[in-house]
Amino acid sequence: MDKSKQATETVRQAADDLAIVNTVLDTHVPAEVRSEEVDQALAHGDQVQAQLDKSVELLQDVTKTLEAEVKKNST
Repeated sequence: MDKSKQATETVRQAADDLAIVNTVLDTHVPAEVRSEEVDQALAHGDQVQAQLDKSVELLQDVTKTLEAEVKKNST
């Protein structure tokens, strides 16, 4: 269960870090100097962030299920 919680936190931190990178790039690189590749990379980063956010939710659900099973089996 501890490993599940640790994995959840690691994925959450990666999503947060990616959000920061995307925000900085999006706000500090003027649109008029961006290449198509930079715009595509930012869009891809947003997609990866969404996947990471969904993974965090899934890991949280798994952790809750594990906790419930451990609690049920210990009583």
